Amino acid sequence: MDDKNKKNDKKTNEEIRKEIEELEKLIGKVKEQNKKNKKGFGGRNPIIKINLAAVYSHSTLINFIISFLVNFITALVLIKIIGHLFVSSFTNDLYLMFVIFGFTLFEELYKRYLFKRHMQIVIYSVGTIFLLINIIYFYSIDFLFFGFGLFISSYHHVLFVLVFMFLRFLIKHVYKLIEQFVNKKKR
Repeated sequence: MDDKNKKNDKKTNEEIRKEIEELEKLIGKVKEQNKKNKKGFGGRNPIIKINLAAVYSHSTLINFIISFLVNFITALVLIKIIGHLFVSSFTNDLYLMFVIFGFTLFEELYKRYLFKRHMQIVIYSVGTIFLLINIIYFYSIDFLFFGFGLFISSYHHVLFVLVFMFLRFLIKHVYKLIEQFVNKKKR
């Protein structure tokens, strides 16, 4: 009986060795395919992408910095070029930087909150809720810090926010078109 058990053990050991050899061959094939795939893609380094459509980056800090820069540059260009249509007397760019910094912080916070807790409001309003909240922000900043002296009249807040958001939309749309064009060329 002991001889039969030893033979069965030898057969199973031999079978196990054959299976291991087959697995090693399969692993070798997979490694070769991975090498071919890497060569086919040119072995590119990972690319950091910034999407201006919704979220600039997955990192909260980078997202905030890029959002602030886009907002500040847009507001600065808007005020320097056609600011006389909205603003009564805005001489200091440092005030603008603080207002836009507060706006960016406020915007990031309320967007996160609305997307997490009240997505239905965003969907049903088709994003108009953001326009209304932005108007309320600029209206309250004008009242609290400038005593209604920043904008020419009460409806100029609405005009400024409409033009500001439209310019940001154009910047984001142009960026998307450039990104699509660059991605098509890489293929």
